[in-house]
Amino acid sequence: MSKRFSDSKPRAFFDFLSSLTDSHSSIGKITIYAALGGAAILSAGFMLFFEVRVPHAQADDVATSVNVLNTPPTWTVDAQESTESSTSTPTNAGSVITWTGTGTDSSNDNYFLLICKSSTTQPTAFSNAPPECGGGVSNRWARSATTSSASQATAATTTKETFPFQQENNPWTAWICDANASLARCNVTYTQGSGLTMSPFVVNHPPVFSLVSNNGPVIPGGSITWTASAYDNDVVDGGNTVRLFVCKTSSFNGVSCPGGAWATSTLVSSGPATTTVIQIPTQDALYSAFAFVADNRSLAATSTTQGTNSSFTVSNVAPTISAALISLEAATTSVGNLVLTQPASTSGPFFVKFTVTDNNSCLAASGQREIATTTINVYRSSITQAGCNTSGQYNSNFCYTASSTLFSDFLTCTQDGGSCSGSSDSTATWTCSFPLWFNADPTDVGTQFNADTWKTSVYAYDDNYATSTYTEGTTGNELASFLAFDVTQTSIGYGDLQPGQFNDPLSTSTNLLAQGNVGLDESLYGGTMCNNFGALGGPGNPDACDTDGVSTSNDIPVNNQKFASSSVVFASAFAYNLTASTSPISLGVHVLKTTATNTIQTKNTYWAINIPSAITTAGAYSGQNTITAVKSSSAFW
Repeated sequence: MSKRFSDSKPRAFFDFLSSLTDSHSSIGKITIYAALGGAAILSAGFMLFFEVRVPHAQADDVATSVNVLNTPPTWTVDAQESTESSTSTPTNAGSVITWTGTGTDSSNDNYFLLICKSSTTQPTAFSNAPPECGGGVSNRWARSATTSSASQATAATTTKETFPFQQENNPWTAWICDANASLARCNVTYTQGSGLTMSPFVVNHPPVFSLVSNNGPVIPGGSITWTASAYDNDVVDGGNTVRLFVCKTSSFNGVSCPGGAWATSTLVSSGPATTTVIQIPTQDALYSAFAFVADNRSLAATSTTQGTNSSFTVSNVAPTISAALISLEAATTSVGNLVLTQPASTSGPFFVKFTVTDNNSCLAASGQREIATTTINVYRSSITQAGCNTSGQYNSNFCYTASSTLFSDFLTCTQDGGSCSGSSDSTATWTCSFPLWFNADPTDVGTQFNADTWKTSVYAYDDNYATSTYTEGTTGNELASFLAFDVTQTSIGYGDLQPGQFNDPLSTSTNLLAQGNVGLDESLYGGTMCNNFGALGGPGNPDACDTDGVSTSNDIPVNNQKFASSSVVFASAFAYNLTASTSPISLGVHVLKTTATNTIQTKNTYWAINIPSAITTAGAYSGQNTITAVKSSSAFW
């Protein structure tokens, strides 16, 4: 007898199972798992049921399916700071900080690298859009662009000195999220780097710079100091210091002055100061000096004081003249003795050459000469510099002072062309030219002042009227004796005399004028007088009358003439017979040295003649006497 089973229950079971495995079921992911779990339990009961009720030969195969939804990207390379930002190498405010990391998405979705400030709240992923940090954008440091799966992502931000980078230490957490169209996901694991490129990143802030000043004005060769009120508030790295840069232009790159620096301080914790010596020469002018402060990370201050023009003035200084570089010369190319050449007049020009030094340069900032004017005094050395510097001290014998128009009107001083090479040159040479009067005191041997020389003192003033002191040249120069004279008479007329008569006393005179700088005596000689002097070759030849032989009847011998320094009687011992040119006779007339240019010193020489009794030929007799001046002993000057 066979066992029949009702098939109503098995059918109902398969109907239920069919509903669970329907691929178009709208049951969600959690519900399906639960249903599958229930199915597993029912399956166990079902199998038990078949074990009791259904023979094994009647079993069927059943297909299974499930829809697994989107999974988040996974970390392949943890996020790191691409450039270390730590206490030892902080990121300067204003610089970019960058993170890199790599994620791989199982669905090959693109992903984002998201850098958040905090890890306390997970970020939110968005379908087809970038993710956002938990707490919103205010909690975000940076976010990458959409990045292909398994490719490195880069996120970056530019730091600044204010919010949100006002802190030195800035923690960060890195997340990776996709933007799946149906179910965007973020990996629940965040990273914070490792080693020196791990969280936090450190921001170095600009130093505080509030004031700068200097101690100008300053003269060339002097020191000028700039002092700044500056410090650095950062403390994390334990070594933040500041440095003051004073630049010649407004250009500054954080570590130097591209346009040149006046001075740079050392690194100090606060109040940096720096000093420089103003080189010689430096033109007197106002100079720009731009002050900049940077910290030990070369991060420049950003306050309005940064780049302040702390200008300073280089003061004007008076020029100087070296005594050793003053020379009194007879000509521009010679240092020979001074020699007068013009009787009863001025001679020259003579020259004083000297070098002027000005620590403000020989070239003014205006482009004109720094040295505006120079002048000189010239004098005999025993007069001294002090005795020849006012107009009242002028004297043509020994003092030529520029204070007097009697000298300054004839004095010319000029800067030598090419002697100033530019603003970096502190010296220029000058030449002054001047005349000397004929009576200027000689200083050579045999004169009153042979222990003296002629010297000069020089002074200069610049374009600001700063005046040097009078500087006397170290060495002087000799002024040579100048023997110059004149005899104004062109003839000696003895009058009308008979043979055997003579002038008594000596009365006819000639004068001797001292037109040089020495006292004078005379040297005299003459020749025979005859009645045909001109026909025999005179004048110009004192011995012309002797060329046709000596005749006692129509020649008057030379020694029949007498001369004396005063009008003595003919027979006086102080009346001297004139001699021939072969043996001149000296006469001590002692003409004084001329001391006033408008009053020429002079002395007379007195003459007489004795007509020989043997003369038988009447008529006009002529001859020639020669008067030569000689320098007298200085005791008679």
